[in-house]
Amino acid sequence: MRHIGILSLVALLFFACSDEEEMVPTGQEVRVTTGQEEMVQNEALESAEYLVTFTINWNSVDFPTSYPSTAHFSRLIGWSHSADESFFKIGTLASDGIKNMAETGGTSPLDDELMQLIEEGNGYKQYVGSGLGSGTGEIEINVEVTEQYPSITLVTMVAPSPDWYIAVVDINLMENNSFIDQKTVDAHVYDAGTDSGSTYSSSNSVTDPQKPITLFVDTPLGDGSELNASIASVTFKKM
Repeated sequence: MRHIGILSLVALLFFACSDEEEMVPTGQEVRVTTGQEEMVQNEALESAEYLVTFTINWNSVDFPTSYPSTAHFSRLIGWSHSADESFFKIGTLASDGIKNMAETGGTSPLDDELMQLIEEGNGYKQYVGSGLGSGTGEIEINVEVTEQYPSITLVTMVAPSPDWYIAVVDINLMENNSFIDQKTVDAHVYDAGTDSGSTYSSSNSVTDPQKPITLFVDTPLGDGSELNASIASVTFKKM
């Protein structure tokens, strides 16, 4: 009877342990994953890094009308975000940050606005790069995207100008559920809709009421229908 009692006690202890965790051989590391940790693991996303090269060709031959002797471009700023994000899109009103970038080349408060969007779950990372001291040349910047945030938007002011900037907006680097190796697109010129000046050297003229962001194709860069030539191409190369 005593042996039966001992065996019963052992059996009870064994099944009690089995209810809490799986038995493993002594010496093996055991990691207990909570439900919250499993959720975080399931949300882990594949990512990819890209070298982005802006090849800018704002020159006096293709764009001869009033070509400024001080032609240059402000520091690049942008972010990685979900596909079809509306920030910067044509037809939307420019934020205070977009307005300041387009009119002065400043990266603030646009950097704060992008960080706010990222903290709210609408983006992944913000990027601030270098500018260009002339109308022609290259600007390079490294960016990172994920499966959830596969798109890139990068902007730089056309300087001097009232409120014009060149940009690549919502460039999706995923195709057929995988990250592309390389893509080259044309950058477009945009009008922020915040300043009504019509020439590079126009004095400040606040647009009231503010107008939506539009493509800019008018003089001195275009003929009203399209630009005189491609002002910049942008290549995304997977690293």
